[in-house]
Amino acid sequence: MIRRAGLMLDCPAVVDSRDVDVSKLLTMKAKILAATRVTVVFAVLTVMLTLLMAICSTELRARDLRASLAIIPVHAEKDSDGNPTGGFVELIRALDRVYEGKISIELAPFSRSLANVVRGKADLHLPLIRHPHIPLDTLGFAYASEPVTQVTFVLYTNADRPAIERDRLSAMRIETLRGHEQFFAFDVKSVSRISQGIDKVVKGRSDGFIMEQEAVDAYVRTGKLWNLRRTLFAVWDSCIVIPKGDEYADIDRAISESLRRLKANGELEKIVASIHRPYEQWQPYETNW
Repeated sequence: MIRRAGLMLDCPAVVDSRDVDVSKLLTMKAKILAATRVTVVFAVLTVMLTLLMAICSTELRARDLRASLAIIPVHAEKDSDGNPTGGFVELIRALDRVYEGKISIELAPFSRSLANVVRGKADLHLPLIRHPHIPLDTLGFAYASEPVTQVTFVLYTNADRPAIERDRLSAMRIETLRGHEQFFAFDVKSVSRISQGIDKVVKGRSDGFIMEQEAVDAYVRTGKLWNLRRTLFAVWDSCIVIPKGDEYADIDRAISESLRRLKANGELEKIVASIHRPYEQWQPYETNW
């Protein structure tokens, strides 16, 4: 209390530094600094861990993928303007819409398209059947675990000759499109184009040609070829081929999950309806073109 000019003023008392416990202040300060450092370090580690987890979980799933499509009439070919067209092209475009990254499209002859995956030039190839009798570890590639659909393979023979019994195929000259030879339990020759295989059957230069029905039937109908006999050979899963190795699990998850999304929203069913159908009962030699 200070008296001045008849007034009484309240003033803070002067604190003697000797009354303060310096050691307690220093201890408190040290604790505050330590707690601050821990909080900052924890926050930094949390951010780094979150970023790392995000990168690890999306590095392959969201990266851009390269799709190599085999050139097959109707299914994957170029239109008059040079743009990819066909059912398998539409399938890849649909996958691109539900996939986190981008999927580019390249067309190549069948055997080269499949080799692109094996050689690391593409991340996926379409299509290829999954044959139940071939051990996967003997192949230079892997299959996505989610199949696309089922495909019907038909044996085409010359209708002017007697029908070939199935157990005699190994003794005949049978051909298929290059890239499919390994899927048969007997020796088959290969050709580079469907038109090649069918024309040789028509002219009697081979005993038969085995390939999926839609592409071959389209060629037969377009050319109005009449001296052909069709026989159901097999129905197999049609799948997407992906690389073996370190990338397999991530690419398989990305492709298979995208296929499941398309199945769930009904889009896949609409697309494959234009690609593969159950075996159709008709014979070119009975058709009046």
